[in-house]
Amino acid sequence: MAKKVRWTAKSIHDRTEIYRYWNERNQSEVYSEKLEQLFEKSADLISKFPHIGRRTNYRNVSFKVVRNYKVFYRIEAEEIQILRVWDTRQHPKSARL
Repeated sequence: MAKKVRWTAKSIHDRTEIYRYWNERNQSEVYSEKLEQLFEKSADLISKFPHIGRRTNYRNVSFKVVRNYKVFYRIEAEEIQILRVWDTRQHPKSARL
């Protein structure tokens, strides 16, 4: 049975900044909309198969790769919390959970 997915405020902010960057760079929202669909499909997949991602050193935290991004999430008893959406082309120290 699929668990409920909850996007944290930080993960929502991450997505907003990603979309803003691509909208400005491409002068179009087309790519941002494609990314939005990919993130939503990944969240749906994670909700159905929570252990699909790779584990991290943090307790109950895993990540799933979506193109050049890592979607970090925590598996809780009743829900999946999406913690961050991080661009892997950034410096690793910027990936704070």
